[in-house]
Amino acid sequence: MPVYHVTHRWSIDESAVAAKEAADFFSSTELPKGVEFLAAYNFDGGAYTIWKAPSREILEEVIITPTFRKNMEITEVIQSYPPTIEYMVRLWNWVYRLSQK
Repeated sequence: MPVYHVTHRWSIDESAVAAKEAADFFSSTELPKGVEFLAAYNFDGGAYTIWKAPSREILEEVIITPTFRKNMEITEVIQSYPPTIEYMVRLWNWVYRLSQK
């Protein structure tokens, strides 16, 4: 299942609102089957969150809080060490594409 790194950014003035939205979201939202919240890393003016989800579209539907969605960027990531099957397949596809040029 894909893993997603999500960058959320907000202004310093929105920090209190973002904290309240996060508390409300995680205390009242039931995540759909297959969606798993893995980690959060906060910084001044934003946060990085890590999720497992069946697709990007499903994850976009889950993250509904206005402040977190405002300047949200979702990137699919693959674990490279220790190598997973998904990583090896992507690596082989990348090498194959390079060999075609």
